[in-house]
Amino acid sequence: MKKSSRFFGVVLLLVAMLVAACGQQSGLERVKKAGKLVVAVDTTYPPMEYVEGNKTVGYDVDLATELGKKLGVQVEFVTVDWNGIISGLLAKRYDVIMSSMNITEERLKEVNFVEYARMSQVFVAKKGVSIKSEADLAGKTVLVQDGTTSHDYAKGVKSIKEIISYGGATEAFQALKNGKGDVVIIDEPVGLYYAAKDAATFQITGRAMDPEPVGIAIRKEDKDLAAALEKALADAKADGSYKKIAETWFGGELGK
Repeated sequence: MKKSSRFFGVVLLLVAMLVAACGQQSGLERVKKAGKLVVAVDTTYPPMEYVEGNKTVGYDVDLATELGKKLGVQVEFVTVDWNGIISGLLAKRYDVIMSSMNITEERLKEVNFVEYARMSQVFVAKKGVSIKSEADLAGKTVLVQDGTTSHDYAKGVKSIKEIISYGGATEAFQALKNGKGDVVIIDEPVGLYYAAKDAATFQITGRAMDPEPVGIAIRKEDKDLAAALEKALADAKADGSYKKIAETWFGGELGK
């Protein structure tokens, strides 16, 4: 019996799809084959991730490196502007984001997360300025990093006079020092870093929000890579390396 050319076309299409599927690698397979985990960071966020000399350092950097060891691969860090960091992940320019990213409902629509810490948001003001609660923000100029949960929080406070957003946390703190605003709202570890680094200028005056989950952002299709990172994180907690890294940077675990 003769088969139509349309039938053969369908067969060829199915074969091509099968070959393509067989050739696709899972996220973990891709990382293992490459021998490295490529991690995106925004290096304007000390002490979580920043540049010292010509080296990327910080809490997230040390923890990511430890997780890479447990996966049996090297870790390569790429510096990415915060506003484009998720789009770069979706475009497959790197494997994961590990850059103090809060887990939010909006972000969960695009990516999955492996939670690794919890951080609160704090008010950091210049010495002599007291902003202890949300009520104290009335009539104030608030400085934040663009596209962060701190920014979202500030936009929800209607009594604020003005919100000025910056590409990086370092710019926000410089602006505060230069008198361009009344307070920076930021993750607690970053606030502590600046308050300790320049105690003559900055002080933490209050807490904006209770500790929120922070996670490694991973593409939704890379489920096996997410599972492997969850196991690596559990192993790091079990063997004490997770706690040791936190103690090195903060004197204890975040969110405790």
